[in-house]
Amino acid sequence: MKRRSIVFLLAASAAVILLLTSQTDAARIRYHYVPTGTGTGEDAGVAQSGAGERLSWRMGWQSYDQPAPQATHLVTFCHPTSGKLLTLPLGLPEGTPQMLHSRNRVTYDYGSYTVEVHFLSDGSADVIYNSGLLVRAP
Repeated sequence: MKRRSIVFLLAASAAVILLLTSQTDAARIRYHYVPTGTGTGEDAGVAQSGAGERLSWRMGWQSYDQPAPQATHLVTFCHPTSGKLLTLPLGLPEGTPQMLHSRNRVTYDYGSYTVEVHFLSDGSADVIYNSGLLVRAP
């Protein structure tokens, strides 16, 4: 009985420390991109991003004052809601990803690392870099 109490106390202490920690390594970072051009023909324009957000231990998005990962590719998508072209600067690692598509999302899956593009109803997009649990994001 005493051993269970000690294990429970240690687990509860660890949970409290994780919940109260404000500076943790971000494993999931989101950047919001707004289109800059007209979205037609060659005037797609490279979308611009503001500050990023990271997913906290409390499962909410918090401000993340780090720049987006260095863009290695400029990828142009046809936005599924607006029908306009949207060019996003993506920081994709080397290698060949498994591509996953849905109605409003494209995912580049590299195994333990993913880059997700979420298309929003206002014509913008979120790019989410996911490096996995307890792994520092790029």
